[in-house]
Amino acid sequence: MVSTAFGQNVLTGGNDNYRTNANLSETILQPSNVKASSFGRLFALSVDGQIYAQPLYQQNVAMADGSTHNVVFVATMHNTVYAFDADTPGTPLWSANLGPSVPAANYTSISGPYQDISPENGILGTPVIDPSTGTIYAVAATLENGTYIYRLHALDTSSGAEKFGAPASIAAQVVGLGDNSVNGSVAFDASQHIQRPALLLANGIVYVSFGSHGDAAPYHGWMMSYSAVNVQTQLAVFNATPNGSGGAVWQSGRGPAADDAGNVYVVASNGDSDFTTNFSDSVLKLDPSQLTLNDWFAPFNFQSLSDSDEDLGSAGAMLIPGTNYLVTGGKQGMLYLLDQTALGKTTANDSQIVQEVNLGGFGIFNMALWNRPDGPLLYTHIADTGVTAWKMTGNQFATSPSAQTLTGFSVPFQGMALSANGVQPGTGILWVTAANTWPLPGPGVLRAYNADGLGELWNSTMNSGDDIGTYVKFANPTVANGKVYVATGDNQLIVFGLQYSAATAPSVTGVVNAASYSNGPIAPGEILALFGQNIGPQNLVTGTLDAYGNFGAQLAGTQVTLNGIPAPLIYTSNSAAAVVVPYSIAGSATAAMQITYNGQLSTSQTLPVAATAPGIFTADSSGSGPGAILNSDYSLNSPSNPAAPGSFVVVYATGGGQTNPPGSDGAITTAAMPLVADSSVTVGGQDAVVLYAGNAGGEVAGVSQFNVQLPQGLTGTVPIVIRVGTAYSSANVTVSIK
Repeated sequence: MVSTAFGQNVLTGGNDNYRTNANLSETILQPSNVKASSFGRLFALSVDGQIYAQPLYQQNVAMADGSTHNVVFVATMHNTVYAFDADTPGTPLWSANLGPSVPAANYTSISGPYQDISPENGILGTPVIDPSTGTIYAVAATLENGTYIYRLHALDTSSGAEKFGAPASIAAQVVGLGDNSVNGSVAFDASQHIQRPALLLANGIVYVSFGSHGDAAPYHGWMMSYSAVNVQTQLAVFNATPNGSGGAVWQSGRGPAADDAGNVYVVASNGDSDFTTNFSDSVLKLDPSQLTLNDWFAPFNFQSLSDSDEDLGSAGAMLIPGTNYLVTGGKQGMLYLLDQTALGKTTANDSQIVQEVNLGGFGIFNMALWNRPDGPLLYTHIADTGVTAWKMTGNQFATSPSAQTLTGFSVPFQGMALSANGVQPGTGILWVTAANTWPLPGPGVLRAYNADGLGELWNSTMNSGDDIGTYVKFANPTVANGKVYVATGDNQLIVFGLQYSAATAPSVTGVVNAASYSNGPIAPGEILALFGQNIGPQNLVTGTLDAYGNFGAQLAGTQVTLNGIPAPLIYTSNSAAAVVVPYSIAGSATAAMQITYNGQLSTSQTLPVAATAPGIFTADSSGSGPGAILNSDYSLNSPSNPAAPGSFVVVYATGGGQTNPPGSDGAITTAAMPLVADSSVTVGGQDAVVLYAGNAGGEVAGVSQFNVQLPQGLTGTVPIVIRVGTAYSSANVTVSIK
């Protein structure tokens, strides 16, 4: 379990509702350390089906068992949603199967057997997470007793349990005389549609979009919207061709985009267009509440695009942050820059739009954007070329690329992700998953390019053991918190990251209270747990006492300083360490932390400082559940060994602050040293008598001991909370009473 201190979340397909495919909060992975000597495959997480949906990532998720994890959420074509600890290999934290998947052989395409997906269709579109309610929304395709059904699910991120009225069967109908109409009404036919685009969550509404499987008629482009807090409530329905056919919304998996006002943007593909009721091969701007059409754009050659199967809608819409511009592209290889406030509708020569750029080849299926003050950089790829960067200045893209990779690849169905430390040049990496052979299925390659000049930094063929297995088209890798998560067709999620190297500078991904695993201010004398990469030697080394009976400030090549003051080390390893905060940082508002390992210095990280930051140690060192509490007979308190009401227990904690007399950094306590700040304890919400609150005898200074008399009349396993000064410990720790 790792609880990190830095905010990086990927909660929706394409990373944000603008669909930029960019994480601009990545501070660990840099062009300088993504190379064959220090970066590679870390582990794989096994699942029950192929992964077409982009993995989602959320930090510090409180689970149903009281533990806290960075979590990677994986949805499979076998209709199972998994929650895994994102930082360590292992079994799922939870999983939820959402019903029997649909055999792909049941589908047909316009040209015969359906071959885009095999062997099953389940959760194809990327789910979306609402962190404010702890909910992940997903759409599953099922075949039940011969009936094809799509359902919208709302799962609790802590347990996988359904909530908000879920699941809801997806059904819709609109007035129209188009394909599959009956008596002037067109109904949604689940057997004829694929839910490929990522879900959109905006302003409390979940949007779900559908296209065809292989252009097999009858089908339409559909979008339905639902209340996020009651998914049984369908709010609106849109059909792109109610009086015609086609207009699929598939977008190579890119979700509908939403601007800051909530307007929704989708791109419909081949089909009928009269621009009265039917809008195929068109960019559509929809009202967020009613899904009525507010504006649209179609190229002058829309009919030719439809007739030759050169969908405009292959790449979907991307909004450029901080502007009113939208960019899209299609199979023809034409890039369109549009004004969101006036999309332009259609003319005889496209003169009404902001700009179009002919990329000179087949197929724009994906894009990524690095939005920088010196001008956005848009990354594209078309068949049989290299990956290309296009610089935008003012309201125009340059008509010649600013950079291009030296080597290309033939299959243009790549996944793309951009990671960078904000807008700083020199920090960006473009990650691309690609297939080098056709037809699919076949092996894939993960490539990392310097986002400034598109020089290749690394690829998964450089070192044995780094392969990604069977390639899944359109599946974006997810980059977060120093790791890259890659979907595969081999029933595995592959996780890449920095590997151990004595020559690589330490990097820190988390700083927490060693007892509670909580983030927040640090206090003098508090024991901290640090997590990251290259913090120390590959294997754990535990500190020993020096000639003066103290824990030293150097251990196995590792040193940690706070405001330049060496901190005593309890243990160190490649990925974790524990240190004692020096008492002399008292009075400082912040502390600058740096780690040195074998002469390599980490970047400085600023941590807030408080007088106290209490956390109770737990019996299993998880930060929650039964506390590290001794009964009056000095046996460990637990549900199977409870204490008697009114008896005395000893509670161990850290973060209590300074003592009287003052504690000494790294020293072992041999005499009673009460805490300076006043304290109190509640048990099951009732005040308890505190007989002693101070350093624990025989432990390193900074470990506190609270001798507490339990209230009379309490029974069961109840929360125990410590207050020291103005700070409180977590309520996730329990004590058991007979």
